[in-house]
Amino acid sequence: MGRFAQWRQVVRAHGYRLLHRPAEPDPLDGPAPSLNCLDALMEGFAAGQPVRWKLAGQPRPLPGPVDVAAYRIIEESLTSARRHAPGAPVVVRLRYDPEGITIEVRDDGADATAVVGETPGAGRGLLGVRRRAERLGGTFSAGPRAEGGFTVRAVLPAPEEMVR
Repeated sequence: MGRFAQWRQVVRAHGYRLLHRPAEPDPLDGPAPSLNCLDALMEGFAAGQPVRWKLAGQPRPLPGPVDVAAYRIIEESLTSARRHAPGAPVVVRLRYDPEGITIEVRDDGADATAVVGETPGAGRGLLGVRRRAERLGGTFSAGPRAEGGFTVRAVLPAPEEMVR
């Protein structure tokens, strides 16, 4: 069985309960985080750190749990970049394709103003990002770049036919 067929089967069998963590606010109690709010998120982080984002593919509505996870993955990745590479330029890339969405957040590494003693690497926040991606049937990777800096990458399945 293919990865996306398996993902659909899990979602149909367990629905929202499996994909929604009890520690998170219930989306019915207020607006759920969404990629529709990405501009505001980027603006908030750009105040102390240059952040830009690039979009590839045709944006489309995503299933609710995937949309929330994508937003939270970007949010945590930006937080991690700010903590471990303050002041370094950050690029967020979103690529929509027929199978889902790929998220990549890359920083260029700490500059001379970085706090001495900070250890770059995957913290507990990124472990949560990994869990989010894997819970949806996606993949996650994070690590240092050869040319300096750090990259977080998540691929979340959201086949086009699941949204229609």
